Amino acid sequence: MRKSCQRDRDIANVAGDGQGGTLYVTATPIGNLQDISQRAIDVLSSAELIAAEDTRRTRILLTHLGISARLISCREHNEADSASKIVGVLESGRDVALVTDAGTPALSDPGRRVVQTVRRHGLGIVPVPGPSAITAALSVSGMPADRFHFEGFLPPRKGARCRRLDELALLDCTLVFFEAPHRLVSTLGDMLCHLGDRETFMARELTKLHETLEMSKISVLLEQVSLNGVKGEITLVVKGAESTARRITEDMHSAFHDILSGMVSGGVPTKQAAMLLSTISGLPKRTFYEMALSVKGRHEV
Repeated sequence: MRKSCQRDRDIANVAGDGQGGTLYVTATPIGNLQDISQRAIDVLSSAELIAAEDTRRTRILLTHLGISARLISCREHNEADSASKIVGVLESGRDVALVTDAGTPALSDPGRRVVQTVRRHGLGIVPVPGPSAITAALSVSGMPADRFHFEGFLPPRKGARCRRLDELALLDCTLVFFEAPHRLVSTLGDMLCHLGDRETFMARELTKLHETLEMSKISVLLEQVSLNGVKGEITLVVKGAESTARRITEDMHSAFHDILSGMVSGGVPTKQAAMLLSTISGLPKRTFYEMALSVKGRHEV
């Protein structure tokens, strides 16, 4: 075993019980294979087992590196079973490397259950950091990164997606999203409606041959994508809410809440009250219906 791996094992044993192998949560390139670290190569070379989200894609990386290793699948649908197999290997004193298709496991990818299971068994876990679409996009966006909210993928269904965007609309920190190309038009349209026409940085195919980086308003990106389409993996970095906008929105929320409270206490049905305020404000009915239900519940106590 290389010295770096032995040092990692010593560190892992401090966190664990000193027995068994070590789970290496290993970041792999998000596109350019030259971005892999020497430490990650050492880990992948010496691990008894590599647990991969997609064994075929990981085999391409291993072949590029000249590494022959035993692979098992560790996807969302079989992660619990994979975790049990990984624990068995670790308890026998052998090391396991956990990788995803690209980037770091457990960040919008499988891996969290494996880490939880290994930790419950008192076995050592060591991170092997590396490329990340999140930090790569933030670093070239020019937006504040001292505070940011990583949302990952928004819900695929429109209703749930819009509700989530309503919840994010007041955050004054930078927002980071992942999105699939076939949903990008719908997502940008919903962002325009629920976040407003904010400055947005779109990073597509980061570190790959056809990498594109573009800063624009959501409305402009929406028009471009609608006309030309888009392919590849997408990271969106969206400007946070302005403090003045936050105050206005909070004041509006308070005013609408007071109006609803008066209507509900006066006997107006919650659905009717929600419909009236939706018509007046132009905002979604569901926003006021949920608020009306909350108000009604307090009046009934």
